[in-house]
Amino acid sequence: MIQELDTLLTQDEIQLDIEEIILKNKDNKIKGWKDSMNYLYNFSIKSGYIQEERLKLNIILPLFYKHQYDIGFQVTINCSKPEIIVGQVVGAAHYSNFEGECVICFENVGSEKRKGLRAYEFKCNQSILFRQFPPYPYFNYHNIIIDKKHTPQILSRNTIIEMLEMSESMPSYKIASNTDRVGTGATNLAHRHFQAGDHDFTVFYAKPLKEFKINNGDITVQWLNYPCCCLKIIGENKKLVEEIVFKLFNSWRNGTFETLDVSLQTCSLMSTLNIKNNNYEFLIFPRNAQQPRFLTSSTLQCIKKEFVGIFELCGFAILPGRLKEQLLQLNSILTLNENQLNDQLKEKLNQFGFIEFYDWLSEYYFNGFDNSKSIYDNLTFALQKSFLIILSDNSPIKLNQFELLNSWIEQSKILE
Repeated sequence: MIQELDTLLTQDEIQLDIEEIILKNKDNKIKGWKDSMNYLYNFSIKSGYIQEERLKLNIILPLFYKHQYDIGFQVTINCSKPEIIVGQVVGAAHYSNFEGECVICFENVGSEKRKGLRAYEFKCNQSILFRQFPPYPYFNYHNIIIDKKHTPQILSRNTIIEMLEMSESMPSYKIASNTDRVGTGATNLAHRHFQAGDHDFTVFYAKPLKEFKINNGDITVQWLNYPCCCLKIIGENKKLVEEIVFKLFNSWRNGTFETLDVSLQTCSLMSTLNIKNNNYEFLIFPRNAQQPRFLTSSTLQCIKKEFVGIFELCGFAILPGRLKEQLLQLNSILTLNENQLNDQLKEKLNQFGFIEFYDWLSEYYFNGFDNSKSIYDNLTFALQKSFLIILSDNSPIKLNQFELLNSWIEQSKILE
């Protein structure tokens, strides 16, 4: 019998309750994972681990469609979590006060420092993983899935196998992995983990620029018309999808590309089982850790200094909370300066400590200013435009680099 939610429930009791929920719904996998996550989410709210009030501080802008891709991008300003910049110490106690070897180690579950944290353990491809909610979820059912063993984040064929296995056991849920190279998304490379959630990501609606049919049409590989390079592998046969994904992953990782440092090659990944057609859909975003070549450009560093992660690659921008106040202050400065781009604006920005925004305002705000909208609305529009450029900045293959993409496909030998 599933117990009533009680903040005193131990990790073992929570584990048994979730196992019971999943067993009860063994013939309805979707209901099983959703009910079990609702149970854990409600406990995490009641225990105070998820700070729901802080989530209400976040700003979610309307979907952004004014671009060439004909899909809606979601830009958010996340005011509930600190801005995490590699090389800088995070001030929030959650990130600096932990048990075990790092902040996501299993030793934190139910510990004195994380009294309200509980998790669900499960076996996947011979590994013991556990999933837990972060204190500040980005969207519906946002979970972190973590190796119970503190082991480094290293992408391999097993990563692909595990993602597909989890997709099979949790249909429609999105399983994602950041990279294993500094500067390409992951903030914790010391401990292997996945990101996951039930968000309706923009990238799944992107149309193909080019399409390849493999194994008599059993597998489709699409190069998507999207700001950053993404290959979408579609197929009903899990093993075939795994083989094609691994060939592409391995050839990107170990291939020969004249313009790229192969030692810095890596990928961001996402997998799901589409319940509408029973196809696995696996996304590969090629990455390269060469800096600053494939980092957010200097003009856009004022918007996002953090590395771009997998959810953002999928079209869900997670911009720092400081922008909430900064946009209001920029609105005031521009109003004082009669919305003019001149030396006086530069002086005012410098006076108020906003000089790093000058080039951004020049390129993204004044360029394309809409007189029918307010200054603030034009600022948020510039923010949305900037996100698409940030995605492109972080991609080692641009939309017009057909030769580089074709070289990758050829070296993978998926068409043989």
